[in-house]
Amino acid sequence: MKKTLKGILAALLCASMLCGCANEENPQSSTESSISETLSGSDGNTGEDNSTDDASQTDGSETESDSAADSEPSGSQTDSPDNTSPAEKPDQTTSPETGSANTQTTTQKPAGQPQEIKEFSVDWKLSSSWEDSGKKCGGYEVTITNNTGAAVSGWTLTVTIPEGMALIASWNGIFSVSGNTLTVKNESYNGEIPAGGTAGFGFNYSSPAEFKPSGAIVNGTAASDGGTSGQSGNQGGGSSTTAPATTAQTAPPAPEDPDGTTPVAAHGQLSVKGAQLVDENGNGYQLRGMSTHGITWFPDFVNENAFRTLRDDWNTNVVRLAMYVDEWGNGQCYMQNKGGSKQLLEKGVDICIKLGMYVIIDWHVLNPGDPSKYTDEAMKFFGEISEKYADYPNIIYEIANEPNSGAGWSDNIKPYAEKVIPVIRKHDKDAVIIVGTPTWSQDIDQALADPLDFDNVMYALHFYAATHTDWLRERAEKCIKAGLPVFVSEFGCCDASGGGANDFGQAQKWLDLLDKYGVSYCNWSLANKDETCSAFKPSASANGNWSDSDYSEVGSWIRKWFRSK
Repeated sequence: MKKTLKGILAALLCASMLCGCANEENPQSSTESSISETLSGSDGNTGEDNSTDDASQTDGSETESDSAADSEPSGSQTDSPDNTSPAEKPDQTTSPETGSANTQTTTQKPAGQPQEIKEFSVDWKLSSSWEDSGKKCGGYEVTITNNTGAAVSGWTLTVTIPEGMALIASWNGIFSVSGNTLTVKNESYNGEIPAGGTAGFGFNYSSPAEFKPSGAIVNGTAASDGGTSGQSGNQGGGSSTTAPATTAQTAPPAPEDPDGTTPVAAHGQLSVKGAQLVDENGNGYQLRGMSTHGITWFPDFVNENAFRTLRDDWNTNVVRLAMYVDEWGNGQCYMQNKGGSKQLLEKGVDICIKLGMYVIIDWHVLNPGDPSKYTDEAMKFFGEISEKYADYPNIIYEIANEPNSGAGWSDNIKPYAEKVIPVIRKHDKDAVIIVGTPTWSQDIDQALADPLDFDNVMYALHFYAATHTDWLRERAEKCIKAGLPVFVSEFGCCDASGGGANDFGQAQKWLDLLDKYGVSYCNWSLANKDETCSAFKPSASANGNWSDSDYSEVGSWIRKWFRSK
């Protein structure tokens, strides 16, 4: 009786399964949970999406608005002995080139029909939104994903736009507007997209009507639309909000040569012993390298070929990633574009991990001057970033770039550091942490008089050789001899404005002093901005393998200096 009942039940179950299979939809699965319903067809009158998806972002990005390229911000510092950072002014308005997790987006079909896989998918990320003189303004970052199964050597994207819409700024593509169509073609450096890979570009716009991108055409075929994501803040008197993006957290890469001779493979976790930076064996170790300009103004320089050239040709072992926090309301900085800034910074960190280089994560507080204004934001940022990279010996944290505008050590900077450092230590017990000092990181003697009570902490000194001469060198040597761990996380060979003539005689005096005591240093800046302190001519590409004709005067000089060590 039991066997008979079991057989009946089995037969019924099998029949039920067969019936279900006859009516069951069998869709292609997507690799990203946030893919939204896509367009089912194309009428040829669609355009292209210009916003890169923030694959590693943990929160929606806020406003990002570009001013006209090469305009100086209104808080610019002056060329005075106490003023080291006008060289850092974010003149060039570009935006981070960000990527997205590889996705295979499908068009929803009625039950029983197979899902159609588009050759390309396009994800739009709204990075800013504001109003100006009655016009709707905003910014998008765009990611194109190649779903064709083979590499493509070039791409062209078109998208329909409102009549009268104009571009304010654009990056990582060749843009043209004709009537209601925006066309974007690849640059020479981002045309090839491997199978499953991505390419990104972005732009800011001004339009008489709301612009909601959809229906992109890529290389002549309708692309699946990943939807619009992002969270825009309030800038320029306007306000707009959209649902925050759902993104995947990317894992840091493995070193490509973990047991080899790369800087990190050879020296491991760094620490501070007395006034000296030492390697994992307790031997003195000096870091020499380049600081980027603001990464969101010169995002193209955050690439593997550039960093590999710095390591192998320039003989450097560290890259400083300068992430501006809040520069005179400019929409490119962290406070207005948290997701894009953080994603670009993580891209640079991941490249350094792969190449076995040390990397300084620089919370670049040039404005508002007092780092404690953004204590909560700094704690959140460093909590997230230190948790992600806790197991990597590459990482050095610079928690306050250049306190200024009256921010004192004992009243402002030290209390700020006493809140931020424990957040990092919760996740990363060993990483070296650099703390800025008053007056654009020149008054290191104030830190000597009242040091922080934490291990593996160093104090930033910044100089520009044509402005800061014997008087600051004497202060530096006094502090070093007294046992203060000093790290020159930024210096220039010109004056404090970033312009004027280079003074290589003073620069050599500085570097000779630093080499004498084993003090580490990073040169400002890895950029092709048209100013004296940039290492490259404006015509130079960002892609490494540079020739002599690419270097500016200071770029040629500093490269020779590094190569001689």
